[in-house]
Amino acid sequence: MDNSLFGNSSLNVSKYALGTVMFSTNGLEGVGAMDQATANYMVDYALDQGINHFDTANMYAKGDAEVTFGKAIRDKRHDMIISSKTGFQLIDKPTDTGDLINVDSSIDVLLKRLGTDYIDLYYVHCWDGQVPVSETVQEMNDLIKKGKIRHWGVSDYSGWALAKTHTWAVENNMIPPIAQQIYYTPESREAEFEILPAGKELGMANSIRSPLGV
Repeated sequence: MDNSLFGNSSLNVSKYALGTVMFSTNGLEGVGAMDQATANYMVDYALDQGINHFDTANMYAKGDAEVTFGKAIRDKRHDMIISSKTGFQLIDKPTDTGDLINVDSSIDVLLKRLGTDYIDLYYVHCWDGQVPVSETVQEMNDLIKKGKIRHWGVSDYSGWALAKTHTWAVENNMIPPIAQQIYYTPESREAEFEILPAGKELGMANSIRSPLGV
């Protein structure tokens, strides 16, 4: 398996990553169901093939996917580059948003689910126009300083939102996002017009989700 540095970071990641959206008996919105034994097998098989990058999110099965994945990686944590995401509303409460309080608490829940004291990459799962860019950048920088995450990134941002976030961080002497996770398939290539060029200009890595269009 080919490995390469992830953007401008020191993360040496495999060309392919294993996503965990189908982990747990609930799956994402009921479209999949993978029990613990199968999840264990998938993780072990991926590692055997040279895959070291694993991606999850707090919204996958409303957190159950992280629990299942956490059980599957016991005694294997240091062989992995783990990314997760935060920002989607998980419960029917207007206060469950991407603001500072919720991001700060969600990382602690995430680490407990995974059974680890840090993750390598933490994505803001989607653009939230109600949360100032300064607040998002500050919170992610604070999590890095606390040792809870090594790097941070964004997911499904537009080109202008990506540039605004990265530029604000740099201009204010803060750590900018190192990667963006985007939807990019043989059928859906809109990212080629704006999002991919923006990421390249900013020196950011690209993580492609659902490359087969699932």
